[in-house]
Amino acid sequence: MAKGQSALEYMMTYGWAILIIVIVAVILYSMGIFNPRASVTASSSGFSPFAASAAICNTTATYVSFSVGGLPDGATAASLVNLTLSSPSGFSSTSFPVTETFPTGTTVSSGSSFKAIVAATCSTSGVPFTASGALYYGVTTAAGTATFKATGTIAGTSS
Repeated sequence: MAKGQSALEYMMTYGWAILIIVIVAVILYSMGIFNPRASVTASSSGFSPFAASAAICNTTATYVSFSVGGLPDGATAASLVNLTLSSPSGFSSTSFPVTETFPTGTTVSSGSSFKAIVAATCSTSGVPFTASGALYYGVTTAAGTATFKATGTIAGTSS
């Protein structure tokens, strides 16, 4: 009888704690905390003075939207040359690096935005992708014309 009472007291004392732990684990699981794909978010870093605000990869191409910040040497506009993506992960395209050349005369000014379309594809929806990139551009200032390279990375989940 004493053993039964002791087991019942043990369950009453620690059963609530075990129940709370199970409930918290179920809530965290339903929120996707234990899913590694849920932790990959669309992000970018680098590309200064440009900021990659969005990156989408699908079966057609990869689309990267950039916002233009303050340009170097007091320039008011930049002439875009090309965007090169390398070091891929999650892409179905097999030939990297991929370079997309902008049409001659494509210029952007500080505070504006533009979209780059690169011929790199993702075949499966919901798969995380990343790539390193280099955006080549030129600016004209009072001192002359200079060419710059902005490097960074893009990441997201294919759609």
